[in-house]
Amino acid sequence: MKVVQRGSSEPDSLFAVVLPGSGYPALAPMLHWPARLLAAAGWRLAVVSWTPETEGGSDPRAFVEGVLQRAAGDDVPDLLLTKSLGSLAAPWAAEHDVPGVWLTPLLGDPAVLAALQGMDDRSIAVGGTRDSHWRAGSLEESEIAVLEVEGADHALELPDWRASLEAQSGVFEALASHLGE
Repeated sequence: MKVVQRGSSEPDSLFAVVLPGSGYPALAPMLHWPARLLAAAGWRLAVVSWTPETEGGSDPRAFVEGVLQRAAGDDVPDLLLTKSLGSLAAPWAAEHDVPGVWLTPLLGDPAVLAALQGMDDRSIAVGGTRDSHWRAGSLEESEIAVLEVEGADHALELPDWRASLEAQSGVFEALASHLGE
Protein backbone atom coordinates (compact mmCIF):
# COMPACT_ATOMS: atom_id res chain seq x y z
CA MET A 1 0.00 0.00 0.00
CA LYS A 2 1.24 3.46 -0.90
CA VAL A 3 -0.24 6.84 0.00
CA VAL A 4 0.54 9.99 -1.95
CA GLN A 5 -0.43 13.38 -0.54
CA ARG A 6 -1.81 15.80 -3.13
CA GLY A 7 -3.62 19.09 -3.28
CA SER A 8 -3.47 21.82 -0.70
CA SER A 9 -0.75 21.85 1.92
CA GLU A 10 -2.89 23.98 4.22
CA PRO A 11 -3.61 21.97 7.40
CA ASP A 12 -7.09 23.49 7.78
CA SER A 13 -8.20 22.64 4.23
CA LEU A 14 -10.82 19.98 3.64
CA PHE A 15 -9.34 16.48 3.55
CA ALA A 16 -10.33 13.51 1.38
CA VAL A 17 -8.99 9.97 1.12
CA VAL A 18 -9.08 8.30 -2.31
CA LEU A 19 -9.53 4.51 -2.17
CA PRO A 20 -9.18 2.67 -5.50
CA GLY A 21 -10.81 -0.45 -6.79
CA SER A 22 -9.34 -3.87 -7.34
CA GLY A 23 -7.19 -3.42 -10.42
CA TYR A 24 -8.64 0.09 -10.85
CA PRO A 25 -6.00 2.59 -9.64
CA ALA A 26 -6.52 6.20 -8.67
CA LEU A 27 -4.99 7.21 -12.01
CA ALA A 28 -7.89 5.61 -13.89
CA PRO A 29 -10.46 8.13 -15.16
CA MET A 30 -13.32 7.56 -12.70
CA LEU A 31 -11.03 8.41 -9.76
CA HIS A 32 -8.49 10.69 -11.44
CA TRP A 33 -10.90 13.39 -12.57
CA PRO A 34 -12.93 13.65 -9.34
CA ALA A 35 -9.63 13.79 -7.40
CA ARG A 36 -8.44 16.57 -9.72
CA LEU A 37 -11.73 18.39 -9.09
CA LEU A 38 -11.17 18.20 -5.32
CA ALA A 39 -7.52 19.28 -5.59
CA ALA A 40 -8.49 22.24 -7.79
CA ALA A 41 -11.03 23.25 -5.14
CA GLY A 42 -8.26 23.33 -2.51
CA TRP A 43 -8.83 19.96 -0.87
CA ARG A 44 -5.95 18.05 0.68
CA LEU A 45 -5.90 14.46 -0.65
CA ALA A 46 -4.41 11.19 0.51
CA VAL A 47 -4.41 9.02 -2.61
CA VAL A 48 -4.01 5.30 -1.89
CA SER A 49 -2.60 2.72 -4.26
CA TRP A 50 -2.44 -1.01 -3.77
CA THR A 51 -1.64 -3.99 -5.93
CA PRO A 52 -3.71 -7.12 -6.56
CA GLU A 53 -1.25 -9.05 -4.40
CA THR A 54 -2.06 -6.88 -1.39
CA GLU A 55 -5.82 -6.38 -1.82
CA GLY A 56 -7.21 -7.72 1.36
CA GLY A 57 -6.68 -11.46 1.42
CA SER A 58 -9.24 -13.26 3.57
CA ASP A 59 -10.70 -10.10 5.14
CA PRO A 60 -10.94 -7.35 2.51
CA ARG A 61 -13.06 -5.03 4.69
CA ALA A 62 -10.47 -5.05 7.48
CA PHE A 63 -7.77 -4.46 4.87
CA VAL A 64 -9.58 -1.45 3.36
CA GLU A 65 -10.40 0.05 6.76
CA GLY A 66 -6.78 -0.44 7.90
CA VAL A 67 -5.46 1.25 4.77
CA LEU A 68 -7.96 4.09 5.23
CA GLN A 69 -6.87 4.64 8.82
CA ARG A 70 -3.17 4.62 7.85
CA ALA A 71 -3.86 7.07 5.01
CA ALA A 72 -5.85 9.41 7.26
CA GLY A 73 -3.37 9.31 10.11
CA ASP A 74 -4.65 11.39 13.01
CA ASP A 75 -7.26 13.11 10.83
CA VAL A 76 -10.82 12.06 10.18
CA PRO A 77 -11.42 12.74 6.49
CA ASP A 78 -14.11 15.15 5.38
CA LEU A 79 -14.86 12.89 2.40
CA LEU A 80 -14.03 9.47 0.96
CA LEU A 81 -13.70 9.07 -2.80
CA THR A 82 -13.93 5.35 -3.51
CA LYS A 83 -14.26 2.89 -6.36
CA SER A 84 -15.56 -0.66 -5.95
CA LEU A 85 -13.23 -2.39 -3.43
CA GLY A 86 -12.75 0.96 -1.71
CA SER A 87 -16.48 1.00 -0.95
CA LEU A 88 -15.81 -1.59 1.75
CA ALA A 89 -14.95 1.49 3.83
CA ALA A 90 -18.66 2.45 3.87
CA PRO A 91 -19.37 0.93 7.31
CA TRP A 92 -16.39 2.84 8.76
CA ALA A 93 -17.59 6.03 7.05
CA ALA A 94 -21.12 5.57 8.41
CA GLU A 95 -19.77 5.00 11.92
CA HIS A 96 -17.64 8.18 11.70
CA ASP A 97 -20.24 10.28 9.84
CA VAL A 98 -17.93 10.76 6.85
CA PRO A 99 -19.72 11.31 3.53
CA GLY A 100 -18.46 9.73 0.36
CA VAL A 101 -18.45 9.52 -3.38
CA TRP A 102 -19.16 5.82 -3.86
CA LEU A 103 -18.30 4.88 -7.45
CA THR A 104 -19.63 1.41 -8.35
CA PRO A 105 -20.03 0.38 -4.71
CA LEU A 106 -20.28 -3.29 -3.82
CA LEU A 107 -24.00 -3.22 -3.03
CA GLY A 108 -24.12 -7.02 -2.86
CA ASP A 109 -22.17 -6.78 0.40
CA PRO A 110 -24.82 -6.42 3.14
CA ALA A 111 -22.64 -4.18 5.33
CA VAL A 112 -21.84 -1.81 2.45
CA LEU A 113 -25.49 -1.66 1.38
CA ALA A 114 -26.71 -1.01 4.94
CA ALA A 115 -24.09 1.70 5.47
CA LEU A 116 -24.99 3.49 2.24
CA GLN A 117 -28.73 3.19 2.95
CA GLY A 118 -28.11 5.06 6.21
CA MET A 119 -26.15 7.93 4.63
CA ASP A 120 -27.58 11.36 3.94
CA ASP A 121 -27.51 13.53 0.84
CA ARG A 122 -23.90 14.62 1.44
CA SER A 123 -22.97 11.25 -0.11
CA ILE A 124 -23.52 10.04 -3.65
CA ALA A 125 -23.50 6.51 -5.08
CA VAL A 126 -22.84 6.00 -8.80
CA GLY A 127 -23.40 2.74 -10.65
CA GLY A 128 -24.18 1.27 -14.02
CA THR A 129 -27.20 -0.85 -14.92
CA ARG A 130 -24.93 -3.55 -16.42
CA ASP A 131 -22.78 -3.78 -13.26
CA SER A 132 -23.35 -7.06 -11.40
CA HIS A 133 -22.43 -5.29 -8.11
CA TRP A 134 -25.06 -2.57 -8.57
CA ARG A 135 -28.52 -3.22 -7.14
CA ALA A 136 -30.91 -0.90 -8.93
CA GLY A 137 -33.43 0.51 -6.51
CA SER A 138 -31.66 -0.69 -3.37
CA LEU A 139 -30.88 2.90 -2.34
CA GLU A 140 -34.26 4.37 -3.35
CA GLU A 141 -35.60 4.75 0.17
CA SER A 142 -32.43 6.36 1.52
CA GLU A 143 -31.33 10.01 1.53
CA ILE A 144 -28.07 9.32 -0.33
CA ALA A 145 -27.89 10.87 -3.79
CA VAL A 146 -27.89 8.20 -6.52
CA LEU A 147 -26.70 8.45 -10.11
CA GLU A 148 -27.36 5.46 -12.34
CA VAL A 149 -25.69 5.21 -15.75
CA GLU A 150 -27.89 3.32 -18.18
CA GLY A 151 -26.02 0.46 -19.87
CA ALA A 152 -22.73 1.03 -18.03
CA ASP A 153 -20.66 -1.81 -16.60
CA HIS A 154 -18.57 -1.96 -13.42
CA ALA A 155 -15.98 0.41 -14.94
CA LEU A 156 -18.84 2.78 -15.81
CA GLU A 157 -18.11 2.10 -19.46
CA LEU A 158 -20.44 1.43 -22.35
CA PRO A 159 -19.69 -0.73 -25.41
CA ASP A 160 -18.90 2.32 -27.56
CA TRP A 161 -15.93 4.42 -26.40
CA ARG A 162 -17.57 7.69 -27.43
CA ALA A 163 -20.68 6.85 -25.46
CA SER A 164 -18.45 5.88 -22.50
CA LEU A 165 -16.63 9.20 -22.65
CA GLU A 166 -19.92 11.10 -22.81
CA ALA A 167 -21.43 9.12 -19.92
CA GLN A 168 -18.34 9.51 -17.75
CA SER A 169 -18.20 13.23 -18.50
CA GLY A 170 -21.81 13.43 -17.31
CA VAL A 171 -20.82 11.65 -14.10
CA PHE A 172 -17.97 14.12 -13.54
CA GLU A 173 -20.32 17.07 -14.06
CA ALA A 174 -22.80 15.55 -11.60
CA LEU A 175 -20.02 15.04 -9.05
CA ALA A 176 -18.80 18.61 -9.52
CA SER A 177 -22.33 19.84 -8.88
CA HIS A 178 -22.84 17.49 -5.92
CA LEU A 179 -19.55 18.51 -4.31
CA GLY A 180 -20.29 22.19 -4.84
CA GLU A 181 -17.47 22.76 -7.30
